[in-house]
Amino acid sequence: MTLLRPRRILTLTLFASTCFAFYLFVSSSATSYLSTSAPDGVSLPNEVFGLLWFVTAPEEQGRGVFVHDEQGSVLGSAVNPEKPIDLAWYALGSIAAQGKGRGRVGDRQWKWSKGSRGGWTERMRVLREEYPLVVFSKSYCPYSARAKAILERYDLTPRPKIIEVDLRADAPQIKTLLLRLTHHSTFPNVILNGRSLGGSDDIVRMHEEGELGEMLLAGGLKVGWNGDDEGDIVV
Repeated sequence: MTLLRPRRILTLTLFASTCFAFYLFVSSSATSYLSTSAPDGVSLPNEVFGLLWFVTAPEEQGRGVFVHDEQGSVLGSAVNPEKPIDLAWYALGSIAAQGKGRGRVGDRQWKWSKGSRGGWTERMRVLREEYPLVVFSKSYCPYSARAKAILERYDLTPRPKIIEVDLRADAPQIKTLLLRLTHHSTFPNVILNGRSLGGSDDIVRMHEEGELGEMLLAGGLKVGWNGDDEGDIVV
């Protein structure tokens, strides 16, 4: 058996180290290039924040969870709401002309670039400051009306963002997304800073037990109601 000389061992060791370093560099670069979720290199939030951005941002209004042809007819789902969705898709409508990339929606290619509002760091700030409380509701639902009436009594700042899901063309997909992301399948679905507080019964219970106001305060909202003049708010 031939023994390797010390110089050859050193050469092989240096060669292996160089190859490993090159592999890490290429892997890192490829990951950065292929990622359509974090073009600005920030840590990604949970997907629920992608959905919250999608339904609250003015730039996203009018865009649904489906694909249209040139005549405006629905071709099918743009994404599969039952499976994880790339965060870049949720912010597609808010994309400006910087940091280009590519992706696929259904059978069509689309282009994106770095968000005009600074990517997900900025989007998370907007969600935290402007839309900390989002209520997914149905306009005709008495349980949704009851939860909204209770929250209205608290005189919150900023005001809860109400999403009337039944008035959206993509209502079935939104419901599926909410079930997957929050494990809550009915309406209303009250979400505070990305965490579902539950539905109408949960809001009533927390209100009656004196927990709701403290939870809203802890979530960054200002509560203007001092608890006086309770009245009949349960409809």
